[in-house]
Amino acid sequence: MKKLVCLVAIISLACAAIARPHGGMPPPRHGGHHLRHHGGIAAGIIGGAIVGGLLYDALRPAPVVVSQPTVVVPQPVVVQPPVVVQQPVIVQQPAQPVYQVQNVWVAGRYVDQVQSNGTVVRVWQPGHYEQQKVLIN
Repeated sequence: MKKLVCLVAIISLACAAIARPHGGMPPPRHGGHHLRHHGGIAAGIIGGAIVGGLLYDALRPAPVVVSQPTVVVPQPVVVQPPVVVQQPVIVQQPAQPVYQVQNVWVAGRYVDQVQSNGTVVRVWQPGHYEQQKVLIN
């Protein structure tokens, strides 16, 4: 970079020296020579800067582009357990039997009775009503 700045400065001074008026023209009497001298130096400096800039663009090294290697990072796989919705288990209780108490006629009949001496005697038992539980369903 320092070499380039020195090159631009040298080119600017060379252009300024070339732009100076030479001995072929007489200087004007009202001080124009002084103005022309400074105008030539300014034009030389500007021209040198332009030429130096062009040389700078032509001589500077091309930028080095280094591509970074592509790194593939595997994404973690998130596995969520499936949502299990269990239906409530309905256990039906067996229906409880429904009973009703009713008076039921029991027909008369003979019943065997054992006597205290061990003999068996057949006796008539007349019909009658009894309360019984009757299944209703």
